[in-house]
Amino acid sequence: MRRTRIVATIGPSSDDDKTLLSLLKSGVNVCRLNYSHGEPEQKTELYHRIRALESEIGRPTCILADLPGPKLRLGEFEGIHVLAMRKKVELHCGISNMEDASNKKLPVQYAGLSAELKEGDPVLLADGLIRLKVLSTPGKPGGVVTCRIQDGGPISARKGINVPGTLVDLPAIGPKDEVALNHALDSGADVIAVSYVRTAKDLQPAKDEIKQRGLATWIVAKIEHPMALDHLDEILAAADAVMVARGDLGVEIPLEEVPIAQQRIIDSALELGMPVIVATQMLETMTVNPRPTRAEVSDISTAIRQGATGVMLSGETASGKYPVKSVKTMAKIAQSTEQGLDSSDLTPESVTRYKSTRAVAHAGVELAKMAKAARILVATEKGNAPRLVSSYRPKVPVTAVTNSVETARKVQILPGIDSIVVEEYERGSKTMQTALALQVASGAVKPGQKIVAISGSPKAISGLTSTARLYKVSKAGDIVGTE
Repeated sequence: MRRTRIVATIGPSSDDDKTLLSLLKSGVNVCRLNYSHGEPEQKTELYHRIRALESEIGRPTCILADLPGPKLRLGEFEGIHVLAMRKKVELHCGISNMEDASNKKLPVQYAGLSAELKEGDPVLLADGLIRLKVLSTPGKPGGVVTCRIQDGGPISARKGINVPGTLVDLPAIGPKDEVALNHALDSGADVIAVSYVRTAKDLQPAKDEIKQRGLATWIVAKIEHPMALDHLDEILAAADAVMVARGDLGVEIPLEEVPIAQQRIIDSALELGMPVIVATQMLETMTVNPRPTRAEVSDISTAIRQGATGVMLSGETASGKYPVKSVKTMAKIAQSTEQGLDSSDLTPESVTRYKSTRAVAHAGVELAKMAKAARILVATEKGNAPRLVSSYRPKVPVTAVTNSVETARKVQILPGIDSIVVEEYERGSKTMQTALALQVASGAVKPGQKIVAISGSPKAISGLTSTARLYKVSKAGDIVGTE
């Protein structure tokens, strides 16, 4: 079983039933819906479409809703304009739509940018491909900023704007994010990604809304701003997972520092037993070509060897020509890399939450190793126990056992985890034996194999995780207890 999770962005190239099904069968574990593009209600049908395929692929699907965040963007305009080097271009701040946009003037949605920029400041467009230098600015909101084009190129509507060294006064969860968050939670998103996180406080509005609704939806903190690196520990302590969003991060900090930042984020996340996803331009070439470059293959492999638990496809699957090939390529790279890794267990020393669950999870992983068990079953109500089990990187597959389809879906983001939904009985042992019987019936567990079951007491799922049992499947297919 491949441990590394594949996150694929669903867009115009992949949102039809046939392609979606092919993506899921080819190895996609998490479907990412990017709320930076389109209106939230346009994604309602896509939620239903993804969920409807669960019965066909025979497993739950995890949906990650990625909020827009305080990302600066150009406004709407028609066509593509080519900005020429050494020419001037005006940025009209506070304009959402411009009918007469050209290579001499462009709209910027955020009115405050003209108040916050200063003469000489750099302005980067389209992930840094186009570089501008501020010549003059009015120093007040809603004004026109005149820039010199240093590196030119084609530009289209709603491309991102980065202003390294300038702190933009935008809330992490603005009005557009609130609409997107409410739509995602109403639609049943399993994981929420908060964009452009700078401090742990930026996560709080989403956490408060989730708590108010009585949900257990997980939060992913996207690290794409240099300030986040200064507050990394507090951000990770407040999040459930983290994403190395290299697109904006690679524009906001020097390119040569991105690999070091990536390793630091991964190391810090693994110490907490936290899922960590590496994203952006992983198979960029496959947006238009059927094969990746060797450098891209090496990039994915390096991220996995560094410890990343997930890798993400963006434009490759959202708008590229080869979405299914991209997923298959990424799956092959991940499987090959994992075979060459040292499979020694990881001990996440800094895991401080859920101390008793952590102790039982570790004991279960050690028991599986000593008994040469073929699989670990771990009962869970909200997904915390399998997260802790997976953080120790056991050498065998792990199945989360739950009576909640929502939990069964979201744990798909955890490395090496699959899930099944069962009824919870009064006795924990009956629940776990029922789950094991389903695994035997499906062929996931075979006669003669040993299985470790980690569960709560007195109820397996809703009780406090406290028990690790060893079972064996007889040649006749019966489940028997062992020493």
